[in-house]
Parts: sequence; structure tokens; C-alpha cells
Amino acid sequence: MRKKAPKGWIKISDFEELTGISTKTVSAAIKRGYIPDNFADVVGTSATSPYYLNPQQAAVCWYKSLNAAHPGQRKVRESLAGYIKTFDKSVIEPAAKEASRSTPKISYEDAQLQEKIAKARIAELELQEKEGSLVSRERVNDQLFAAGKELRDALLTIPDRITDLIMAEDNRTMVYNTIYDAIAGELQKLADIQIEPNK
Repeated sequence: MRKKAPKGWIKISDFEELTGISTKTVSAAIKRGYIPDNFADVVGTSATSPYYLNPQQAAVCWYKSLNAAHPGQRKVRESLAGYIKTFDKSVIEPAAKEASRSTPKISYEDAQLQEKIAKARIAELELQEKEGSLVSRERVNDQLFAAGKELRDALLTIPDRITDLIMAEDNRTMVYNTIYDAIAGELQKLADIQIEPNK
């Protein structure tokens, strides 16, 4: 509580006219600590003495304490933003200013150097591809697809190849080994596949 309002402070009813935010909402913000005591206080000694505040400092502190993603706080935040823009746009648009400050400035010589480095890397990759130490992803996919198709076709021929052998056997172990060997043989072919370098 203060006996006299500091210079520049105004009643919260006047703050309502500046921002469009009701005095009830402003009073609640002060009581909840959104607006610090050093920027808002009761002026006078009676029980009905009104609140005064430093309009600009109070608006900035309140604005910064609100969550932009909170639906219940968005309207108040937008009202405060509209008022703050009249005296300090940097509070509302710090991200844009920071982005412009942080954007690196590249000289013409640096740009040329980066271009040369990029071209050298591309040339190195092309050389590795020609030498066979680097294989394109497309070629790997094509060869794996072909191998998978070949394996599928081979597995589908197993029943035709071993049905007569199995029917002629009375020994369960021999039947098992015949089926196992047929499948294992085709899988081994898949394990032996080597990716051919680009031609």
C-alpha cells in the first residue's frame, strides 16, 4: 500500500481503457502475482483505495507470465500484445529479431569455398561408385528384389521335387532330413548372394 502513486502510474480503470481488459481481470492478475508488487499497488489508506499500476511494465510482465498455448489466457495475451506494440514491439516479436541477428552472413569467398568442397565430395562419391567400393541403394534394392523372387520360386518347387522321395520313405528321420535339406539348400543360395558393383 502506498500513500501516493509513483509518477506515470495509472488507475486500473484507465488501464482497462488502454488494453480492453476488465478491471476485475487486472485485479485478479495482481493478486495472483502476474503483475509484480513493484509495478502495481493499492494507493491510499482506506479499505476501498484503488489499485494503481505502471501500465507499460505491468503489461510486459503480465504478457510474459501468460502461456500462449493456453486457450483461457490467449485472449488476455492478445489484448496485452496490442497495447505493448504501441511502445515496444520487440517484446512481442523477439523471435523474428533473434532470427535476423543469428542468420550468418557468408562472404562470396566462403560461398565459393563451400561450393568447391561440395563438388569435391560428389566427385569422391562418383569415383568410389566407379571403383565398386560404393554401391547405389537402387542397385541393392533391385538385386535383393531379384534374389527374393528367385528364392520364392525355388521354395515353391520343393514339393514337386521331394514328394516322391518322401512317400517312398518309411523312416521319419529320413523324411525330416529330406525336407530340411531341400529348404536349407535354397536358403544357402540366398546367403551366398553378393551385391554386384555398379557397371
